[in-house]
Amino acid sequence: MLLDTADIPQADQIWDVARVPEAIDRGRLTTEAIAEYIGMKVLRQGHYYTQAARILGLVAEGEPGDDPQLTILGRSFARSNRAEQRTYLRRLLLQRDPMRAVIVAMRMAPAGLERTAVAQVLQGLAPLADSTAYRRAQTVAAWLTAVDLADWREGRLFYTGPDLPMPPSTPSASGLVS
Repeated sequence: MLLDTADIPQADQIWDVARVPEAIDRGRLTTEAIAEYIGMKVLRQGHYYTQAARILGLVAEGEPGDDPQLTILGRSFARSNRAEQRTYLRRLLLQRDPMRAVIVAMRMAPAGLERTAVAQVLQGLAPLADSTAYRRAQTVAAWLTAVDLADWREGRLFYTGPDLPMPPSTPSASGLVS
């Protein structure tokens, strides 16, 4: 296991995650204020979406109870237009786990990945129960499809991003060769 369960996103809408740095940049520093800014009705979603922005490297790690702080990347992201943000997001998803691990698995699977296979990749990275992994697999897939790095076809997720050299063959946390 490489990651904590908190490192597997549970904020389904990546474009709402993209609004978190903007909210913080504009002085919305509580999870309640962030949730309100991005249009969420439930307070805990402010936490989920702030955590997702942290997973992407847009919000810095902090001590429990500290106000969220933007990283240098997060400040630049918050002040970028939507096209620039899309480019940032694509790069971040290609580089950061758990999305990177799912992309590697998709690229290794010419027939695509069913949602259960995406969940298994996530379980190889963090100690997730089956039902949690299945829900979070939907989140990761939604992020990848939202920025055109993946596409669902006949119940399978396929990589549709840029041609990249395959990483060297090494065993990954999911048991697949990456």
